[in-house]
Amino acid sequence: MKLSLLFLLVGFLFVLLQTTVLHLLPLGPIVPDLILVLCVYWGLNHPTVGAVLGSFILGYSVDVFSSPVLGLNAFAMSMVFLAVYLSSRRIWIHNLFLSAAVVFFAAWVKVAALIMAWTLFFAMDGFWVGVLKYIFLEALLAALLAPGLFFLLRRGQSYLQEVRMAL
Repeated sequence: MKLSLLFLLVGFLFVLLQTTVLHLLPLGPIVPDLILVLCVYWGLNHPTVGAVLGSFILGYSVDVFSSPVLGLNAFAMSMVFLAVYLSSRRIWIHNLFLSAAVVFFAAWVKVAALIMAWTLFFAMDGFWVGVLKYIFLEALLAALLAPGLFFLLRRGQSYLQEVRMAL
């Protein structure tokens, strides 16, 4: 439980960075999806009920701060967590670079969930065709950042376990 709360706090920090500071980088509209990386980490390394709830809450937080439609990112992050969790039951991935590949493919799961939800509720012809280029670049950027973020998250997890063992 403490680990899920720690990751949720880190997730809120990621939401803050993703919705404010990272938009100031000279990458244009391309912003790495840090919440996606955290949801993939949760799905691979810590699949609990708290992680499922945390993925939903962080997706909803992204919706509140930067999306015109509430619930789309919450749905997408829940689908990402589910896809990563189900695939991690079949494939054991603990290599940082393979985890980056999982983040890249999880970004496409997120895109598929967003497209599915968007087309069910809204009709905007041709909207997704122009956006796919930016989605690919964001997925690539998130995959490049994933090994470093996974290292930091594992470090925090091991630190919390060491503190628990000392008590």
